Amino acid sequence: MNFDQIFPDEREKGETRMKQCHLVLLRMFKVFDYLCSKYQIKYFLCSGTLKGAVIFKGFKPWDDDFDVGMTRENYEKFVQYAAPELPDDIFFQTPDTDPYFPPCHNVEAKLRDKYSSYNFIPGSEQFKWHNGIMLDILVFDQAYLPHNFFIFLINRTLKFLFQSRGNNKRAEVLKWITKYSPFRLVYASSFINGRKMIKLGANYFKEKELATLIKIKFEGVDTYIPVGWHNYLKRRYGDYLKLPPPEKQKGHHSVDIPDPFTPCNHTEIFYWDDRKKVKDKAFGFGS
Repeated sequence: MNFDQIFPDEREKGETRMKQCHLVLLRMFKVFDYLCSKYQIKYFLCSGTLKGAVIFKGFKPWDDDFDVGMTRENYEKFVQYAAPELPDDIFFQTPDTDPYFPPCHNVEAKLRDKYSSYNFIPGSEQFKWHNGIMLDILVFDQAYLPHNFFIFLINRTLKFLFQSRGNNKRAEVLKWITKYSPFRLVYASSFINGRKMIKLGANYFKEKELATLIKIKFEGVDTYIPVGWHNYLKRRYGDYLKLPPPEKQKGHHSVDIPDPFTPCNHTEIFYWDDRKKVKDKAFGFGS
């Protein structure tokens, strides 16, 4: 599959660095959506990306990543069928593919652009991970009681017990809880894994809220959101239509806007200048 022809990389067309970042994210999302459609893998927008879709019909102007969610069953299909078909310039980041990416991390997997990087504080451990511009894949298990404290407690317990044994063992326990719990449980991800997350709005979906996915436009692309999107956003953000003050309208993964043309310090990277040279040669320029 020639993804360069189907979804060309147009980051250079961005008028600002943030718009260039958004073009990188949008292309990764188009590739992700295409592969999910090919293999009938159900996903949905969540977190800040869902909020952006509802308010802006696309990116929040200051957003520097992309958030999608899927159930455990769909994630396992993605790993088996879709991930092997990703183009060479997109890195599927898990503890199995990136030795520096920690097991039982709060985000189970990410798609990373190989040409770019976030700007981290020098000395941060994240300098060792692949830190290209990212699409987060949040895996939702129906294994949690409907309160951030209980979600946090389960996640921290599983991380303590199984960090040395990896994500698969943690997934087995979450599946067991889903199957045998006598309580009515909600869908949540391992994202609530830090104490400060307890204080934020409740971050989960009820079963009926995820029972149906509905279409919505995101930057002109047809995509999916849960039928219970309003209740989810209201629980998590309160008045989600109210925008933060200008001084808080900035990304939260980097000390600055991500660099779309400079890769991180990792083995799985490409250089944009090399890509341009190959492209120019193919069209007979610079020979």
